[in-house]
Amino acid sequence: MRITQNMMSNLFVRNIQKQTEAMLQRQEQLVSQKRINRPSDDPGGMARVLDGRSTLVAIDQYVENIKQGKSRLEITEMTLAQVDDLVQQARKLAEVNSDAEITPEQRALAAEKVKGIYDHVMQLANSRFGDRYMFAGYQTDRAPFARNANYNATYHDSPPATPDPADTGSFQIPIADNVKVSVDADGRNYFGDGATGVFFELQKLINGLENTTDPAAGTAAIRTTVDPLEAAHVQIMNKRSEGSPKLYRLEASEQYWTHFKPMVMEAMGRDEDADITRVAVELNNLRTAYETSMAAAAKIIQRGLVDFLG
Repeated sequence: MRITQNMMSNLFVRNIQKQTEAMLQRQEQLVSQKRINRPSDDPGGMARVLDGRSTLVAIDQYVENIKQGKSRLEITEMTLAQVDDLVQQARKLAEVNSDAEITPEQRALAAEKVKGIYDHVMQLANSRFGDRYMFAGYQTDRAPFARNANYNATYHDSPPATPDPADTGSFQIPIADNVKVSVDADGRNYFGDGATGVFFELQKLINGLENTTDPAAGTAAIRTTVDPLEAAHVQIMNKRSEGSPKLYRLEASEQYWTHFKPMVMEAMGRDEDADITRVAVELNNLRTAYETSMAAAAKIIQRGLVDFLG
């Protein structure tokens, strides 16, 4: 087979083009410090990198959810601790003022204290976390509890017109794919609905303390609130105890994601990050090969073509 000048020229051109492309690729890798700068560099590796990036976004969102959830549980615990203290104060006032020898003036003073306790408990029951009411069930944009001038409390909540079967009106904290920690957000489970529970017993206590027309009936009414207020204290303690295992689970999940994230980043780095020392050596070798090719071309191919390539 006869090798023509044109065949040699085409061969040199193809080799030089390949060397130039390889050098440009290594230079880009040195600048970006990435082995993969576009899908065509390594389709399989790019697919793994993109999957890793999606995983990192999800991890960051889960960690943020967990932080929000921890804050929610901590605020709930602080709120219920204050409510518990107020309920015990009210129970103590009921015990002290259930004695028939207590004067009307003393009971009137106690009634004012209980009214203050009532309003303080309602303020706490209407606490917000961010822009949402914490104990409002479905209607998180509306204060769950209200009262009238006679201290009759009502709870405002109703399921949506087309309820989601998975939505129980609780606060959901997504911590993993299809995994949520649920925090009870129905205020009735904490404080009653007004016809029962803390507000109902406090109203009865106020009425008993203010009953000056029939002191004996007032005393009887006061005594009937002692045990229910103790039961309210127990109920609040039970709800407080629900937070500890959930807080532990959130902390464990946060620790898991904190340790898992660097593993994902390391796996991505094996696909995506360039070995700078290796790339620099490869670039130097390619430059040497390029210069050698150009020198060989200058000796073999006609000067006009070499000048053109140069």
